[in-house]
Amino acid sequence: MSPRSSPLRAVVFVLVLAASCFVLFWRLGAQTIMNDEQVYVTVGREYVHGVFTGNTEHPPLAKFLFGGAQLLFGEGVLGPRVVAALAVLATGLLLFWWVRRPVGFWGALLAAGLWWTTPRAIGAAWSDLGSGIGARIDRFALLEPVMVVFAVAALACAWAWTRDWRWWWPALSGLCLGLSVSSKVTTAVLVVALLAVPVVFGRWRALLVGAPIAAVCGAAAVALVYMPLGLLAPIQRMIAFQTAHNGGGHRTTINGVVYLHPPWWADLAFMANGIGPVMVVVLGTGVVAALVLRPDRLVAVLGTCLAALVLFSTVVAHVALPHYYDVWMPFLIALAAVGFTRLARAADRVRRRTHVARPVAGTVLRVVATAVALVAVLPAATLATTIAAARPAGIALLGEALREHGMPADHRVLFVEYGSTWGVYFRGHASAKPEDGAFGAIAVGPDIRYPVSDEVRTFLSENRAALDHVRVDYLDVWILRDGARFVQQDGRFVVQP
Repeated sequence: MSPRSSPLRAVVFVLVLAASCFVLFWRLGAQTIMNDEQVYVTVGREYVHGVFTGNTEHPPLAKFLFGGAQLLFGEGVLGPRVVAALAVLATGLLLFWWVRRPVGFWGALLAAGLWWTTPRAIGAAWSDLGSGIGARIDRFALLEPVMVVFAVAALACAWAWTRDWRWWWPALSGLCLGLSVSSKVTTAVLVVALLAVPVVFGRWRALLVGAPIAAVCGAAAVALVYMPLGLLAPIQRMIAFQTAHNGGGHRTTINGVVYLHPPWWADLAFMANGIGPVMVVVLGTGVVAALVLRPDRLVAVLGTCLAALVLFSTVVAHVALPHYYDVWMPFLIALAAVGFTRLARAADRVRRRTHVARPVAGTVLRVVATAVALVAVLPAATLATTIAAARPAGIALLGEALREHGMPADHRVLFVEYGSTWGVYFRGHASAKPEDGAFGAIAVGPDIRYPVSDEVRTFLSENRAALDHVRVDYLDVWILRDGARFVQQDGRFVVQP
């Protein structure tokens, strides 16, 4: 490393880190609250006050952290979202620390930078501020960011073990994996990747010694996290629930098509929509380069992590949601960064072997590697501009729209073609069931899993003159004038003055 390179590296690292902090923290509380997010935030608050009855279908660690954050920041989603953002920041730093020795500073910074600054959304329309779709999964208080940071820490510690083979590295690795699983159980499959680390180095004795140490420390971490809940009984309930849930499946929508049960490729489709076609090409190119250009032990370990998680999501799990793919993204991104680094180094090797000042083949390889990696700047810039203007959308603005159009505060809203997320903002003041009483307005959403009934269509058609229509981002809202309400009678809606 030349003396002049150190200041340059420091400056570039600080610039990337600053851009990352903007993506992670800017207007963090502005986005519309997700249904699952509200559950975790509420349950987390209950956990730190000694009430452990809610959301027992998932492990408690992330929710403990969300509850603790609310003790510092006050009730609501902001504190828990800060926890998630800090976890993402730490994940990037861990990726940098992990791969810097085998691929160098620039390859490690590429891995961290791609992780920090590129889209990982919950849907394809994330750049539309009115869509209500999160541009980044980890800007919400979900379980994934906490699960992921401890999973990456576990693998980074396992890799560090290869440098000096001291016993505390498998202990830390097992502890971190235990904490990851204590946030969400998906990463339990990474046990295979942890075992692969000493295997690819041929250190069988280290495997025999380190595996039990890691197992004990991981089990201890799970036990300590679960201790306030009662240890065995809540774990058994969680396993029973997840087994039944996985067996039943659920309806899901992918690219405008409703599936009664998620197809095996659902999470892959969600990933393609969430990161966008440009990032699919960028990451795909990097992964292919990593697998083709002198794959080594690091590629084997990263590939094992990626394969274990993708196989679990596509073969074992029968439940798929648009944010589940986040669990394998750090390993996919790191593998792609390794590929681009190897591609650039392949260009240098071609240059040296040809003994020509500017060999065509080496120049082409370097240009391709640089160009494809730099293409990621486009979605990163779109992500930054979207976050700069982040605002509440749709359901979060509906209450204000109803008041502006004169609907009395005690009137309720009937939600149609809309999932259960309305409960975050309208719990006790709305329903998705027409038989639940009188309503002052109908809000029609974009969720085609719950189609508009003929009863609603007939009511809207017959009473158009008595209704005000307003569009609130993705919601079509019809409000009865003059404080009137409608009720269901004999299979149709009747207006009451």
